[in-house]
Amino acid sequence: MNLEGITLRVLVHELSEALDGGRIYKIFMPGKNSLLLQVNQISHTVNLLVDMGGDTPLITLPERLPERPNVPPPFCMLLRKHLEEGRITEIRQKELDRVISIDIDLIGAQRKIVTKKLILEMTGRNSNIIFVNEEGIILDALRHIGKAQSRVRQILPNQPYEYPPAQEGLDILAADPHAIRTACTASDAETLTDALIRATQGIGKQTALEITARSGCDGAPRLMDISAAADLEAAIRSLQEETKQRLTGGERTVYAQIDKRNRMKNLVPYKPTIHPDMRTVPFPSLLSALAYSASLIPVQIPEKDTLQKLVQTHLTKTARKLKALAQDLARAENADTQKVMADTLMAYHYQLKKGDTTCTLNNLYDNTPLVIPLAPQLTPLENAQAYYRKYNKYKRAIGEIKQQQEETRDLLAYLESLDASLDTAMTRGEIDEIRQELVAAKLLPAPRKKLPSQGRSEPLKIRLDKETVLYVGRNNRQNDYVTFKLGRGHDLWFHAKNIPGSHVILKTTLPAPRQEDILTAAQVAAAYSKGQHADRVPVDYTERRYVKKPNGAKPGFVIFTNQTTLNVKPENRKE
Repeated sequence: MNLEGITLRVLVHELSEALDGGRIYKIFMPGKNSLLLQVNQISHTVNLLVDMGGDTPLITLPERLPERPNVPPPFCMLLRKHLEEGRITEIRQKELDRVISIDIDLIGAQRKIVTKKLILEMTGRNSNIIFVNEEGIILDALRHIGKAQSRVRQILPNQPYEYPPAQEGLDILAADPHAIRTACTASDAETLTDALIRATQGIGKQTALEITARSGCDGAPRLMDISAAADLEAAIRSLQEETKQRLTGGERTVYAQIDKRNRMKNLVPYKPTIHPDMRTVPFPSLLSALAYSASLIPVQIPEKDTLQKLVQTHLTKTARKLKALAQDLARAENADTQKVMADTLMAYHYQLKKGDTTCTLNNLYDNTPLVIPLAPQLTPLENAQAYYRKYNKYKRAIGEIKQQQEETRDLLAYLESLDASLDTAMTRGEIDEIRQELVAAKLLPAPRKKLPSQGRSEPLKIRLDKETVLYVGRNNRQNDYVTFKLGRGHDLWFHAKNIPGSHVILKTTLPAPRQEDILTAAQVAAAYSKGQHADRVPVDYTERRYVKKPNGAKPGFVIFTNQTTLNVKPENRKE
């Protein structure tokens, strides 16, 4: 996911709101490609995390701090020496390029204020953090680029800093739509999408496709008629207005598009109309969307795929075992037949001889013909004794088989709950907690070396209005936390009836929950269950005080009473 220039313009606006005027009091490098600034504002502290690792550079304001290395790298030590106690005075973007500079004022020699800069180049795999002094000289950078890597532009200490080559074209936010349309029709590009990318700066393929879709123009731009030209200008104007609302505070919602492999592919400051095959998720700010992007775990990641295959394997084996136990119980419950055959053989053994494989005798109890299989290597008396042994064995086995059946059914229900949790798991933390559950249940071997902790995942919080909120557990640990830590006696608790799924708690400050909120909570519980694709799902709900956890029960397992059942249509998931 590459962030376009117009998206970065909104990001700079949000960063300025959060950080302008703040004093840097601590600097860390959690990883070799990341930088954390702790910034003191008047009444609170803001953490700025910049991560240039991977294909997509990331800027967030995390609430939970990442782990810090014991020994800070030299770049971190240099920044501490120069920038701690500095005050952030301005955050700006170079035109609509993917370059952000943070101006930091410090007191220099002779008590004069000097301004140093942290320059963030958000250019995909070549992203960089560059530290520049008040004279524009590079003091150091996260990545050094010499002549061997680039003959055009070097990033090395003691060299003057030069911005990357500027984009050509009209400013997509400031230029008149008519001028942009004219530049497109003058282009020799074969498609309108290509023409928009060439004629403007600040957008990439995603926004160019969006403008094309909104305009309804799909031919070569040089062949555009008057009506199509008007539609194109209207499409450009609508996109400009939507983006500018995010810069003036009129509207803050941004939209992410997440593909079927659970990767955030697009993040834009307008409501997209293209890519209906992707899940479009609104976020209250661009920074919150970026934080969510960092928590996503693609479904093709081996960890999740491996756990799903492991759980499915155990489900198949457990279901097969349950079927075999049912067959064993049917045989064991037929123990009386073994005794009848044994007694009949004892009564008529003098009529039989060794070597027979079967015999037909009158049943000792009802005088009906009874066919009795015989072991030819045994005498008639020994065959009778063998049937007595089977009778005694089956009688003893009934209790043991029923206990094994109960344990196996419990294991099957637990595995189904893990399967449902894996289905809804979207973050690294949630995947890690399910892996720990599997290890604790001895369904997965414990790792030989300690794996890095992903941090404790949080349940989903859905605010219905200022009085009412829903909490949704998305794995068994979260289910226990939602039910027994967040839930209070008179809060309502929801769960899909006889279907693995999430525990949902409805909390409200009203005297009693509204019926429409109860219905919504039931729909959410249905959506976060294995019945999510059904047309109607039965959902039980009761007051939290009627929900209990038996001693020694597995994570996520509860018993409850006084429930009411609603049949609802699952609501779309709110990730």
